[in-house]
Amino acid sequence: MFSSQYILILDSKGSESSLTEGIINDDSFINLLIADNFADASEIIKKYEPDLILLNDNFKEDIAGICGRIRSETRVYRPVIMVLSDIESIDKKIDILKSGADDYQHESIDKNELSLRVFAHLRRHIEELTDTVTKLPTANLSYRVLKRNIEAKISRKYALMYIDIANFNPYREVYGYIASDKLLQTFIAIIKTALSDEDFLGKVGNETFIVLTSPEKAEKIAVFLCYSFDMVSQKFYTNEDIERGYLIIDGDEKIGRRIPFASVNIGIVSNLHKTFDSVESLMNSAISVHRLAKSSPGSYWISDRPKITGKENRVEEQQKILIVENDAALSYLLITTLEMQGYNVESVNSTDQALEMVEKTRPALVVFDTSSENADKELEICRMIKKNYSNIKVIVSTVDCNKEKILDTGVDLYIPKPYELMALFTWISRFLNYEVLQ
Repeated sequence: MFSSQYILILDSKGSESSLTEGIINDDSFINLLIADNFADASEIIKKYEPDLILLNDNFKEDIAGICGRIRSETRVYRPVIMVLSDIESIDKKIDILKSGADDYQHESIDKNELSLRVFAHLRRHIEELTDTVTKLPTANLSYRVLKRNIEAKISRKYALMYIDIANFNPYREVYGYIASDKLLQTFIAIIKTALSDEDFLGKVGNETFIVLTSPEKAEKIAVFLCYSFDMVSQKFYTNEDIERGYLIIDGDEKIGRRIPFASVNIGIVSNLHKTFDSVESLMNSAISVHRLAKSSPGSYWISDRPKITGKENRVEEQQKILIVENDAALSYLLITTLEMQGYNVESVNSTDQALEMVEKTRPALVVFDTSSENADKELEICRMIKKNYSNIKVIVSTVDCNKEKILDTGVDLYIPKPYELMALFTWISRFLNYEVLQ
């Protein structure tokens, strides 16, 4: 089970400890770890970060001291510590609880009651690490699950799905927290219908989730999620927005930005062809594949199967910018400044050359200046660029302040002239560094 909980039994009798008998009632979602000394227990804690530590007071060392040492090593994630002792002393009980234990029971406690107490502590521990909106494990617990599956060196293969809802924050900005929370909860419900009890679903960001499942199921789940989300997501928009086909976000200085509807992006990695030795390497690999999925418009998924190639070429392509500007001085200033920032910049001073240059250079982003005299013709060129190359970002600068007319062409951002150069450069950086992907 990918989401199994872990209990560490620290008992000087080791595997012969009676605590291993009947406590968990053969629950398949519980993994028992056993140590007969603190050094071994410390290694287990570092590797698996157990949810609960059951400590038997049969060591030569003072049990309160052991509790204190355990608590000092587990400050980051804080497991539940239960102590069993044969000593009936209120002073000893107080010392142990003060040292960091959460529960203290006499060793004569009925095994069934002990089992119930263990599960009550585990339930409360999980509830404390559960997000209030989605009811999913938070990032701390999610990363702990990944770490355990990596450390366990399990023979079966696994796949990690890194999932997010693109354009969720703009949706929340327009529709508010109640509507966006309902959208989020609906998506969680869709995900859960595709998973089994063996799979793990956790929340690692505001609108970002992970699923740990088997490699043979991952891609099927991805197809289902993309299709299902697109089917239901439009129910969360007004008829006016649906007819327009996008949202309009107002920015500073009358900037208007065209925001596509929310969509799902999924990156999938597995240990079929690669071994991951840490949570960081696993997550970084998943995020890299996920970024490729985000570079395509709409709901999309990509897996790390060997057929995925050309990543390096894509990165180079993402830094290419085309400037369409008839003001030679401004064009020169833009080119010089952007090249100093490391971008590969091409330019044309005639809008009639724009389509030809886009076809030739295939830039990642176009900065297009439209004039008052030929606005309709030039906006039609922008429309053609977005129609033929939907992955290219287009920023339009103009003195025309009809934002909806401009954004209806499909362009991604409208900036009215005159504008601050730093504002333009900030938007360019955000588009090319995946901060405002569609």
